[in-house]
Amino acid sequence: MEQVSHKRTAVVAGGGIGGLAAAAALAGAGLEVTVVERAPSILDVGSGLMLYANGVRAADAISARLGARVRADGHVTGPDDVRLLLDSTGNVLSKEPIGQVGERLGAPQIPILRTALQTALLDEAVAMGASVRLALAVEGYAGAPDGRVTVRLSDGSAVTADLLVAADGIKSAIRRHMLDDGLPHYRGYTSVRGRTSGSPLYPQPFVANGRGVQLFVAPVGGGAMYWAAKITAEAGVWPAMGRTAALAALLETLDGWHEPIVDLIRDADPDVAVTDIHDRDPAPTWLDGRVALLGDAAHPMVPAMGQGANMALEDAVVLAAALRDHDDVDIALKEYERQRIERTSAVVLHSRRQGALDQGASQAEETARNDFMKAHGRKDESIFDVVAWTPTSHLSRKAAEA
Repeated sequence: MEQVSHKRTAVVAGGGIGGLAAAAALAGAGLEVTVVERAPSILDVGSGLMLYANGVRAADAISARLGARVRADGHVTGPDDVRLLLDSTGNVLSKEPIGQVGERLGAPQIPILRTALQTALLDEAVAMGASVRLALAVEGYAGAPDGRVTVRLSDGSAVTADLLVAADGIKSAIRRHMLDDGLPHYRGYTSVRGRTSGSPLYPQPFVANGRGVQLFVAPVGGGAMYWAAKITAEAGVWPAMGRTAALAALLETLDGWHEPIVDLIRDADPDVAVTDIHDRDPAPTWLDGRVALLGDAAHPMVPAMGQGANMALEDAVVLAAALRDHDDVDIALKEYERQRIERTSAVVLHSRRQGALDQGASQAEETARNDFMKAHGRKDESIFDVVAWTPTSHLSRKAAEA
């Protein structure tokens, strides 16, 4: 293999989970990495998320240190743990053997606060040598005469790098420049997310379903539970309420539900997040020369299968492995796209279908959803096939040997 004559450089647009995972993985693969984040600081964001076996394996592949940090900061699902699948009255429809699934796959589920994961990724990226520039945004890019990419920044400066990674989220300005494929699509439901400490329900994970409402709850350690309520609604209605009113409206929506579930929401930290749920149709390409999409910029998906962060971590591992395997950046980016675009497109569409099933608001839809859970012992249509992903590159082998 022909050896590169200089240390390759990457600009990563976005300091969220995808961007910081990419920064850590690329720096670990020997690139000189600069993260550009438009916010003035990386703050406490959202409530929690679920790392499934595929996301945990991806964290391990970025570095053994990161994998250990995720396990320490999250709640590692034990081998005998089950997730209760409930109706709105608290009746148990089924017990999902999430611990057994983790044993079978060789990696546990780990619910974790989003802030904890983002902080762990930031620390890992910096430890690997990446630099992070805050209060700065990527405003555009153009091909450089030497085949690289020139990145225009919001402070009026420009930097030329071997590649630009667009991890700037579902409203990605770089994707708009690359594909001009319009706005994300609202999928008919909104999300109110928060955390509750001291609940007597801790640490039992569960999913509770009502007509047009689904509540996902999981422990994140330290006596705290994170929860996410998805509510069928018209676009814009819930975000316009503001946090306090949205939490009050959620309690009204849950009127008549099993009282301990309602109490969990009533006792929540008032600093909830409220977001309408969108996705995009799968894109035909993620590349424009030396520019590559990653995470929500590439494949925004609804949260019905809990795979958004997991897919972003996978993206980071595969991109870094491709660049490790190929000195030619153009070949590496094409290999990254080849490995990722089909898989993530399938997960986007699976998640969309699952979300439609979850949010059914009629009696017939509620019955069909509950019958599926009783019959299959799980809430998700295709989750096992999705989470069975394993890194196959020598990046992951090196991390496992470290």
